[in-house]
Parts: sequence; C-alpha cells; structure tokens
Amino acid sequence: MKPSPYSRKKSPLNAEMNVVPYIDVMLVLLVIFMVTAPMLTTGVDVDLPKEQTSSLSQNQLPVIISLTSSGETFISYEDNMDVPVSEPELIDTLSNLQAQSNAEGGQPVQIMINADQSNQYGDIVTLMATLQRAGIQKVGLLTGAPLATPTL
Repeated sequence: MKPSPYSRKKSPLNAEMNVVPYIDVMLVLLVIFMVTAPMLTTGVDVDLPKEQTSSLSQNQLPVIISLTSSGETFISYEDNMDVPVSEPELIDTLSNLQAQSNAEGGQPVQIMINADQSNQYGDIVTLMATLQRAGIQKVGLLTGAPLATPTL
C-alpha cells in the first residue's frame, strides 16, 4: 500500500522551552528601566506628607515663604512677618538664618511654602529651586483643611 500524500510524518515531541520570547521581553524591560531611571533622580527634594505627622519642634519656629498668585514672595521668620523679598534677598536671608542656626548648634532651618491654589506649578518649582540654591535641604508645603464634600 502506498502512503497517503496528506499524512503527517510523526516526529518526536520537542520538550525544550523556547527562550527567545523571554529574551525579547527582558530586553524591552531593560530599555524601559534605562529610560525611566534618570527621570526618577532629578528634581527638587521635597518631604511628602505622611499619614501621621509629628509636630514641629517647639524651640524653633519654621520660616514661612508665601507666594501669591501675582508672583510676589513674602517671608515670615522670628519677629518679621510677611516681609516682601526678591530672589537675591530671599537667598541671603535664608543663608544667614541657616548659618545662625548652625552656629548655635541647632537643627537645620525648617522651611514651609505657603502658596495660593491658583499658582502655576512652574512658579512653585522655581521657588523650590531658589531655596535649594540657598542651601535648604528639606522643604514642607502648607495646605488648608479640605472642604467637606456633600454626601448623596
């Protein structure tokens, strides 16, 4: 009897794993991590709020820097309340306060930014970059209490 031209030749099963798709996936993941890793290390260091926060130290009041929606900058520290400052004056004032704190052996100066809700994100980042130039390592952001949302 003649073999059918449509019959399949039986070959033994190949039980080896095909690793080529896994290598492709790993290379894609490697490229993704290589592209995103530099983005994670740039920017201004900011202490993000936690669920529970500790109170500020009682022996040192924080320096509050206010940024209005019109772009004006004010600083409040010790006995000086809401003093309008320019960028160079802000850097000088903060450098002096930090040097004074270091000379007394105290903690680093605590900085809090108080900005209007309508401020542009870029203005706040520019202010934070100015603080970094002044040698400030940690910055906090002041927020108001959230409004109660009506339940339906």
